[in-house]
Amino acid sequence: MTKVLVADDNPQNLYLLETILKGNGYEVVSANNGAEALAAAKKSPPDLIVTDILMPVMDGFELCRQWKADPVLHAVPFIFYTATYTDPKDEKFALNLGADRFLIKPQKPDFLLKEITAVLDESFRKNTGPSTRPLGEEMEVLRQYNAVLFRKLEEKVLQLETEIAERKNAEQQRELVIRVLEQKNEELARFTYTVSHELKNPLITVKGFAGMIEADLSREKPDKETLRNHARRISAAVDTLDSLLTDLLRLSRAGQSTYHSGPVELRSIVDEAASILAPPLAENRVRLEIAPDLPVVSADRDRMREVFICLIENAIRFRDSGNDPVIGIGMDRESGEQIFFVRDNGTGIEPQYLERVFRLFEKLNATTPGTGVGLPIARKIIEAHGGKLWAESEGLGKGTTFRFTLPVSAPGTPKGTG
Repeated sequence: MTKVLVADDNPQNLYLLETILKGNGYEVVSANNGAEALAAAKKSPPDLIVTDILMPVMDGFELCRQWKADPVLHAVPFIFYTATYTDPKDEKFALNLGADRFLIKPQKPDFLLKEITAVLDESFRKNTGPSTRPLGEEMEVLRQYNAVLFRKLEEKVLQLETEIAERKNAEQQRELVIRVLEQKNEELARFTYTVSHELKNPLITVKGFAGMIEADLSREKPDKETLRNHARRISAAVDTLDSLLTDLLRLSRAGQSTYHSGPVELRSIVDEAASILAPPLAENRVRLEIAPDLPVVSADRDRMREVFICLIENAIRFRDSGNDPVIGIGMDRESGEQIFFVRDNGTGIEPQYLERVFRLFEKLNATTPGTGVGLPIARKIIEAHGGKLWAESEGLGKGTTFRFTLPVSAPGTPKGTG
């Protein structure tokens, strides 16, 4: 039975070769590196060796050099089977060492067996003595060997540097995701607490006045006017609860992707919002000044109209009774960026509260109407468009300006869907 020595430091590769060779009638001896293979061959020479190159203790190149110099083993056919040394220079050096074949992993079993059979047939037809090179040639072999190892070392260093860079980038991304998730968890905790608190208030009102109605009805002569007053309180609490739930639903939709985004004329959106708010604008004698040069933007028309309605309503609500209320809508250019604004001459905001107004259910004045969800909704809509929204004010009595950015679309661009 033909005996084949297999050398590879990868157990899976060894097992695969053993299975293929044993399944085709070969006797197989295995080794984990070049030193083990050389020792096993000197103890009991095989008919053929199939070896990897990159192995610990002794690599395949050094094994081949010593193999071909051995007076007994030199005639035993030598096959390199590697997945690491794949450069044509590697193959040339291997053949110069005396290898009979240089095969790249992986190969189909039929091809591998065909090559083994061919190498064995060739070895029977030739009978050469051990390879004894002159000193000059031996030095050249060593030089080539060092060059091959150095090139492979450079490749490995480059590969390691790439892997380290990729791992650092992955770690940075992981840390960023963790920070974002922690922030989102904190926001969710605050949101849950705030929502539960805001929803409990009208529910407590409903429960309290319902109990009072029940108590009044148990009396012999309940006061109808008192009962009506209790019912009105319950109805008002239910209206508040309905407004809160409606605004929460709007808020949940505000941060979603804009499904109907496309080029739209911003002036037309502002005109639509102004038309909807015509009654409160007229009732409060608010003058609306709209710049004529508003550009075409890439936006969801309905959602952007909601933003302008929110910002204009906010300006109406916080108008200064001592001034003629004016709301200006326009655009500034700063460092080449187009920044849109809704500016009023109303009550203004103290600088330390400019970010607070965007918090959910946050109302700087508890007596003002509304649920405190409008500005958070407007910010989420702008952010969903890829922009940002913020507030500016020099303080109380100085008015407020809400600024935001949007992707700008070239005029004449056909409307599409996003």
